[in-house]
Amino acid sequence: MKWTAILGLTAAVALSGCSKPDAETVDREQIQPKGEQVVIVHGLARSAWSMKNMSKGIEDQGYQVCVVDYPTLRQSIDHTLHESARELSRCITEFETSETQITNQPKIHFVGHSLGGLVIRSYLAQHPDLVGSPEMGKVVFVGTPNHGSDVADFFSDTWMLSLVGGTAESLTTNPNSFPNSLPLPNYDFGVIAGTQTYPVFSGMFAKTNDGLVSVESTKLEGMRDFVEVDIKHDRLRRDPYVTSLVLNFIQTDRFEPESK
Repeated sequence: MKWTAILGLTAAVALSGCSKPDAETVDREQIQPKGEQVVIVHGLARSAWSMKNMSKGIEDQGYQVCVVDYPTLRQSIDHTLHESARELSRCITEFETSETQITNQPKIHFVGHSLGGLVIRSYLAQHPDLVGSPEMGKVVFVGTPNHGSDVADFFSDTWMLSLVGGTAESLTTNPNSFPNSLPLPNYDFGVIAGTQTYPVFSGMFAKTNDGLVSVESTKLEGMRDFVEVDIKHDRLRRDPYVTSLVLNFIQTDRFEPESK
């Protein structure tokens, strides 16, 4: 059991922090800039580079994109939130001073993969002035453990999770954990959940999951829309179909067109 757990945790870190994006398909069509920004936030054990495919796909549709880069491994949750908040503010300030604005009411949208969604929730909870402003746009949570992760629960009583750091330790499903301590969003948001799991983690879940986060954990009261996709957790951040769903929600409040 000891070695199985070690291998499982090693795989968790690898899946959330080591694989590279697939080759991109770049849309070369000239698209009129929209004068709107999308701020993208990566997940645990990742970097801004890991969101390259999604950011490019959104940028190709005329949006100004800023990808937040912040530390997560071997960091306390307080330090992670402090550094990510500084980066989020930088992105917003850059947009506000940009010369590319072409509309009278530019919007700032947010997209978070995994932990990135929690970072966005924390930031917006601390910035009610932004949430209540005309600039506030849509928010999309992609594979976000809004109620914690069963994988974090599995390793919570071992020394192995502490090796990853306090931020990882904060992601359990405990009622007092970081995810469960955040206030509910008071802005328009949608949720994308993966349903394709990793065999190495299959025994850690009782319900449908993306390998690291259960579908139920992604859901939040007040969702404007919700969609499940047959994709693994790590793949969610770089799958072109997921990017298209994100764009649909930003533009229409829906992930997929309503049936007529």
